[in-house]
Amino acid sequence: MIKQLRKRHFQLWAVLLIALPIGIVSAMRVIPRRPINSLLQPAKDPALPEIVKTIERENYTIRIRKGSDAWQLEWVNKSVLAVPTALIYKTTADNRDINKAEFVGRIEARGIYHFGLAPGSFTIAGNSRLLLYDFIHDQIIDTVNF
Repeated sequence: MIKQLRKRHFQLWAVLLIALPIGIVSAMRVIPRRPINSLLQPAKDPALPEIVKTIERENYTIRIRKGSDAWQLEWVNKSVLAVPTALIYKTTADNRDINKAEFVGRIEARGIYHFGLAPGSFTIAGNSRLLLYDFIHDQIIDTVNF
């Protein structure tokens, strides 16, 4: 290495000696810190007080709840679903077509899910049906008649 190249090499390493630690420290300072005591998922809606109807199945329980002016579907998964995710649709008792059904919500793992229902859109008189739909395999997993 000639003298001029050695001098340039030394200058470059001197700059890197100062720039690298400054870069690392400033990069660490701009990383946002997560709050320690906060949930990463949104808060769940509270359950409405009055249970109108309950249906028990082996893997899940369905409850229709009623408040002063609102209806709510409560879905309780007792075990993990056989499919990774499923959608719930509300329709009439004579319809099994997903395209003509109303989307209610999405369920995934074990737990309790609450979904709001439009007032007057759900009847317990036997002409309402819930469809549990697997959109990955494009098939209806289960139907529940009310």
